[in-house]
Amino acid sequence: MLLVVKMIDRLLNKITAHPVEKRNMRSLAMNMMIKSADMPLFTGTELQAFQVKIGLGTGQMGLLASYGQITAVIAYFLLMGFADKIRNRVRVYVWLTLAMAVYPLVLLFIALGPTYFRRPGVAFPMMAVGTVSEFLVLSFVGLVFSVLFVRSISAGVQGRFMSIMGVGGGLLGMACGLISSQALRYLGFPHGFAVAFAMSVGLLVIAAIVVRNIREIPELASAECQQSASPLSAVWRVIRTPEFILLAPPNILRGLSSGCSYFAMAIGMKQIGLGVEYAGYTTMLIFLGGILGTASIGFTVDRYGAGRVLLFANIGIAISLMGVVLAPSPLIFLIFFLTMYMSTTCDGITVPLAHYAIVPHQIIGAFSAVRLLILFGAGAMATATNGYLLELVKPVYVFAGNATLNIITGILFLYAFNKGHKRQPVPLATPEDRIK
Repeated sequence: MLLVVKMIDRLLNKITAHPVEKRNMRSLAMNMMIKSADMPLFTGTELQAFQVKIGLGTGQMGLLASYGQITAVIAYFLLMGFADKIRNRVRVYVWLTLAMAVYPLVLLFIALGPTYFRRPGVAFPMMAVGTVSEFLVLSFVGLVFSVLFVRSISAGVQGRFMSIMGVGGGLLGMACGLISSQALRYLGFPHGFAVAFAMSVGLLVIAAIVVRNIREIPELASAECQQSASPLSAVWRVIRTPEFILLAPPNILRGLSSGCSYFAMAIGMKQIGLGVEYAGYTTMLIFLGGILGTASIGFTVDRYGAGRVLLFANIGIAISLMGVVLAPSPLIFLIFFLTMYMSTTCDGITVPLAHYAIVPHQIIGAFSAVRLLILFGAGAMATATNGYLLELVKPVYVFAGNATLNIITGILFLYAFNKGHKRQPVPLATPEDRIK
């Protein structure tokens, strides 16, 4: 882990000479890498495996996920424009990062506490409260981070910074997944899960400590917002645009088609008998898929366009969903799990890029907020619905339905990008250029 940190630090030092920006990069890099590597330990496949072991059904698991997404929808709407009014943003961001550790602390208590707390009827409401509080905190984190980020790192190096962070966070995440898998393998239930949850708490404390050194750069400062814009007026301004009419259908379907991948680990445990250690292995594959997907986006979007990449990414997700649910062995399951998260990463990174090419930049902030409201709202319905459907019908039918939605989503994104893409004008060649 220290080797990864040193390598990332050297890369960051090469992309800026500004002393304050260099320090900001180092602090934000550590914070972002730790959080991206840490969160799957208490929100991803480890959590799903833990829920299966304590006896929660897929319907209850889907409800828990939907509670968080509904909370995010409400929070993003009510807090739209609120972050610009916050003063002492660094201090607020530090405390919010520490607040993220509350939910893994609750999970740690459930894992190590008396057996009574691991009963489904007791654990479910505790997890529900923890999930809602965690997504509420994450909504604040996202709002404050966006404002803090643009004031501490200049636009000219933000792209390279995020690329480095994607790879660095993925490598750290794979290391965390490896540690988690070994703990689960040798300690089992519930103590192996306790190691993952305790590691989450410790990493979030470190993430809060390292981010304290950020100082906003005066040259990047902008006038403070005296009064937040009404969320209703912001939404109304967005939904009247032709770009919203063009992009709303694929965004809605994207949320609805995301409901099955959440249950992949639980289905693998039930259908092919995956052991709890596979929760750690899949966490490693999530980050490996993220690294591979991030690396491929660097040249595919620029060369082939966001529409084509989104089409092929969604086809990849569809094929992977069917591979996961039909996998005859753990090895085949892991292969398709990896391709699923490679495709999901390509999709997740390319969607904003496609919107930037279509939506007028004057409303891109409000448009992005509305897009997230749609995504989380549709996702909340999808996870809750798919959770119950998986208890009523064969999983292959549910996964096939979601795979079909993914393919339709890719087709709609390709149509929207081809129709709405605003091509940049080609400059006229000068006589000197013609000579060359």
